[in-house]
Amino acid sequence: MSPWRLLRDGPGEAAWNMALDEALLRHAASGVLRIYQWRDPAVSLGYFQEAAVAPAGRPFVRRYTGGGLVDHARDVTYTVVVPRHDALGGLSTAESYSRIHEAVAAALRRIGVEAELAASCDPEEADACFNRAVRFDVVHAGRKVAGAAQRRTRAGMLQQGSVLLPDPARNEALRAALPEAFAAALGVALEPGAPTEAERAEAETLVRERYGTEAWNRQR
Repeated sequence: MSPWRLLRDGPGEAAWNMALDEALLRHAASGVLRIYQWRDPAVSLGYFQEAAVAPAGRPFVRRYTGGGLVDHARDVTYTVVVPRHDALGGLSTAESYSRIHEAVAAALRRIGVEAELAASCDPEEADACFNRAVRFDVVHAGRKVAGAAQRRTRAGMLQQGSVLLPDPARNEALRAALPEAFAAALGVALEPGAPTEAERAEAETLVRERYGTEAWNRQR
């Protein structure tokens, strides 16, 4: 099994963050865990959501994955990408979702936040991701603290996830704990790396043609 790349990114613009995630998927050759931040307190919308759900006056971007609205003002965000031939990508959506969230829950426990996976979906629908837990989301003290959404293509699988801690002062501790927790929970080796030139070039194109455009972000 090839080692996974560990990408640690500082604050990036909303369009760039989403474009790089898709570029990583398009060029998937081995697993990637990306932990990143947001330059502005942007909001991301699920692929199928109406643009009207975005709060007035807030910058927003449409994700390549589904799910609900996520406010990135104080969360921890990560991305997992695996190629089609990877064992994780060969699992069902529910199985891979739960495996990844087991890793997130383990990271939370490492920093002293008790966490477990939700056994079922909350009955009420909600536009905002953190207002409704679905099965295998991560919960703490009865409240959802981590959610995610997946996209699968011929290239592989992309999962974009967000963790909203009760105390954002612990965000850095969580970012530090995630790689070791992922390595242990998924049985992979993580090697620090960076996007390739091809991935960066693809991301720049996607910013210009997709994530940085009104046509993409307001398409629904």
